[in-house]
Amino acid sequence: MNASIKIAQPRIPSRLTTGNFDEIDHESYYTNCQFKDCTLSNMRLESICFQHVSFVNVTFDQCQFTRFECLDVTFEGCNISNNEWIGGTFHRISFKDTKFLGTNFAEASIVDAHFDHCIGNYSSFNYASIKQVRFQDCSLIESELFEVNWKKLDFVTCQLDRMSIMQTNLNGLDLSDSDFEDLAVSIDLIKGCKLNATQALIIANRLGILIV
Repeated sequence: MNASIKIAQPRIPSRLTTGNFDEIDHESYYTNCQFKDCTLSNMRLESICFQHVSFVNVTFDQCQFTRFECLDVTFEGCNISNNEWIGGTFHRISFKDTKFLGTNFAEASIVDAHFDHCIGNYSSFNYASIKQVRFQDCSLIESELFEVNWKKLDFVTCQLDRMSIMQTNLNGLDLSDSDFEDLAVSIDLIKGCKLNATQALIIANRLGILIV
């Protein structure tokens, strides 16, 4: 299994108060609490911070956050699809069994994050800074990673079909135990990327190379 990096786990206290979104507003700060079985819809907010927070079966529906921070936070069974989390800060984060279809993480800083059994098709990580991040058993079909600055990034048995990883240096990136039938990459930046034989044929076909 391609799981070579160590990821710091979210620091969640054993005792958490019950959180709610009833009075959420710009610059709201939540700490040491759990949100469960609730929904936040159609909100545009600035400078929201969640620290030492657990989200369980929570839906963020069509929300747009500016200067958004998640520090030591877990998401389990959540739906954060079609949100705008551009430029967010995510440190020591766990996403498990969570949907982030079409969510925009552009320009985000994502450090020590584990995405486990998540569905992130059509999501965007363009211009993001990614360090010590693992996607494990995730579907990232037609997702985008354009000009991503990454260090220690794992894809473990993921579905990456039609993913676009353009203008991103792939040297040292291991895709060999994930699946795709097509992958958009910058050919001048693919040197050093680890692929299995089937994947190498796919990339060769993209280059117009005929293998007999």
